[in-house]
Amino acid sequence: QHYYITNNLRDESKIINMVVTRSGTTCTPTGSNDESAKKRKSNPEMPEMVESFKEWESDKQTNFVKGLLGEMCHEQHWQIDMALRPYLMRDFISALPEYVSEQILSYLDEMSLCRAESVSKRWREIICNGHLWRKLIVRNVNTKAIWQRLGKRREWISHLHRASDFGSEYYKELYPKIVQDLKMSNEMWKLGKLNFRKIDCASHDSKGVYCLQYDDEKIVSGLRDNTIKVWDLDSLKNTMTLTGHTGSVLCMQYDENIIITGSSDASIRIWDVKTGEPIHMLIHHCDAVLHLRFQNGIMVSCSKDRTIAVWTMSGNPQNIVMKHALVGHRAAVNVVDFDEKYIVSASGDRTIKVWGTEACEFIRTLQGHTRGIACLQYHGTLVVSGSSDCTIKLWDIEAGAILRTLEGHEELVRCIRFDSHRIVSGAYDGKIKVWDLKAALDPRTPVKDICIRTISEHKGRVFRLQFDEFQIVSSSHDDSIVIFDFLSPHDYYGDMPVVRHHHYSETSSLELSDTTLRRLDSANSLDSLDDLS
Repeated sequence: QHYYITNNLRDESKIINMVVTRSGTTCTPTGSNDESAKKRKSNPEMPEMVESFKEWESDKQTNFVKGLLGEMCHEQHWQIDMALRPYLMRDFISALPEYVSEQILSYLDEMSLCRAESVSKRWREIICNGHLWRKLIVRNVNTKAIWQRLGKRREWISHLHRASDFGSEYYKELYPKIVQDLKMSNEMWKLGKLNFRKIDCASHDSKGVYCLQYDDEKIVSGLRDNTIKVWDLDSLKNTMTLTGHTGSVLCMQYDENIIITGSSDASIRIWDVKTGEPIHMLIHHCDAVLHLRFQNGIMVSCSKDRTIAVWTMSGNPQNIVMKHALVGHRAAVNVVDFDEKYIVSASGDRTIKVWGTEACEFIRTLQGHTRGIACLQYHGTLVVSGSSDCTIKLWDIEAGAILRTLEGHEELVRCIRFDSHRIVSGAYDGKIKVWDLKAALDPRTPVKDICIRTISEHKGRVFRLQFDEFQIVSSSHDDSIVIFDFLSPHDYYGDMPVVRHHHYSETSSLELSDTTLRRLDSANSLDSLDDLS
């Protein structure tokens, strides 16, 4: 047979028939050397056949095996498939250069990364050497605002750029503690004792804080006494006072360069956010400027004079030019919001009007409130509004339809904000209410399950609020600003040398996006609510 195989390779079908006949009708391949040796002993011709097979060219070997497989039964095919599987498996992570393997594994989520560590010692070594747990935390910090805010509050964010000081096990231990901290802080919105800090604005004459905005370092507030005051968010001390308006400061917004304020003196003023120096003043409205908002080179303001002004903004604050005046409301326009598609305005005439941002054309009117509308926010296709009829309404801006009406406040709903999880409202009854947004959008949810918390710390009307994942900052007619803290008081980090329970920390040296860090927000106020009836 050996002589025939090595010297007569022209007719492969005859070879296959001979091999099958000589080897028997059952073939059980195996990757085990011991079993292969046993088989050779049971079939003395096998070694000669294998040696001859090795001498063939690769293509000839492949064709021979293909022909041999064609002569086998289904059971034999299954046995060969099982025997081939170990040969087909490749540990590409171990085989690739380490920097390539690190890059591949860096895309895993926390559960997959944990499992990957258990695959082999080599995989675990690559994960440790590449500091992949640290990279996972950094990725979440750079893409999720809630991780970034928690890192600053708990003070572990400054350790992420010091990988040499902390081993891989440190970051692996830190990760689940962060997740648990976030989970419990989310529960604090519903349950748990609420901690708060208060600023007494100590206005000399007229008392009341009409508007505010904050970031991780400061609170900027507009007061009834005609001033703008800046407060350090950590110490709560007044760091700067801006004067110039001759009427109450009713609305404001700032970014990293400028503060823009609107007043009952009918003017809009621009200030340097760092120095507080006045830069420019705009005169267009003929009555109190009740609200304004700016982004992406556009500013929209509205007034008690029943008009809306659309302004273009260049890089120079001196070059803000009025582009369009929108007329249509029959009473004071109390609030505006906009994006690249729509401008949305609400008025004491009980209506919400939608305008095109680009051409400033009127599109539709939303009707449903029974009294004047004091506040709204617009994002995506959702509009949430609050009214003197003591209700909050959720609208689909495209359909113009009311999705839900929320009841609970006892007086005019003066301010409202929402994010992807919650609606937070403040009213003249002195109460702040937290509502579950997803539950509100689900028509099957009972009304009693939508309001998840009521806060009653203010002693006067709530004029303005803003919130993020861990706090609500609100202002009131009682001349105070209150910071409500929802960060879990429990120490999930044990003896880890990173967390101290300070309220705020220094800015991290990580390169983090300012747009993710700062929730730029506008603030509105009404000097008179006569038009809301």
